[in-house]
Amino acid sequence: MLFKAVNILGFCLLCGYTPLLMAANLYLTEVAPFAFARDSKDGKNVYDGINVRIVNELRRRSGVSIELQIVPSSRHVAMFPADKEAYSISQAENFSDLDGVILSEVTQYPIVVVAHRGAILKNFDDLITLSAEKGIGMMRRLSYGSFGQDERIRKVEINTLENGLRMLEAGRISGIVGSQPAIVAAAERNASMQLLGPSLVIAYGSHVMRVRPEFASSTTSKALSANLLAMKNDGSIARIVDDFLKYTKSGLLPAK
Repeated sequence: MLFKAVNILGFCLLCGYTPLLMAANLYLTEVAPFAFARDSKDGKNVYDGINVRIVNELRRRSGVSIELQIVPSSRHVAMFPADKEAYSISQAENFSDLDGVILSEVTQYPIVVVAHRGAILKNFDDLITLSAEKGIGMMRRLSYGSFGQDERIRKVEINTLENGLRMLEAGRISGIVGSQPAIVAAAERNASMQLLGPSLVIAYGSHVMRVRPEFASSTTSKALSANLLAMKNDGSIARIVDDFLKYTKSGLLPAK
């Protein structure tokens, strides 16, 4: 009987059998270029973006039936911690370890401060001087490493990058901070690319995949994190990012 059971197990492994993986909700924030409505079909939005494409490849590789929940930032922050076996890909700062355990880093992007045209922004001392004028627009809840706690830098809270760019154009702030791809996408959406002046890289921010803490050791979590790691190591994630951003003419720094 034992010999028969071992034979059956061996046959299953040879056939590529894997344990049954549960379907899971995975939350993304609706913000370009990471996840946004490209168009609409039959009254429903059709989404595209860097993280959407990464999740599509992750679904294909892992065999996990991932249901994408693409929502505004405020709903993401509320809905993910309230869900059961739910996952999230977002900036590392968006949640605490109590909200969701980090399973894997997905990508890194340069965090930049962008000033208005004509400003001098060559080093951090220039940034401090620039911020003293009218402040640097910064998204709520995000600290961008030590930047958020640096009291030498005057900051002004903004709701969205698009709103921040409008404030920059109106002369209400002296600069804006955010991930480089997101700022460029917001400027393209606002038709204000011509507004962007000198920029300074102040840090690198991570997008990570989190899971509700009680499911961090589940079979599904292990399958997703293992496949994300494989995608990172074999260059698949870098290719997805490069393919998505190659149409821009803004000189974006590559993701890590």
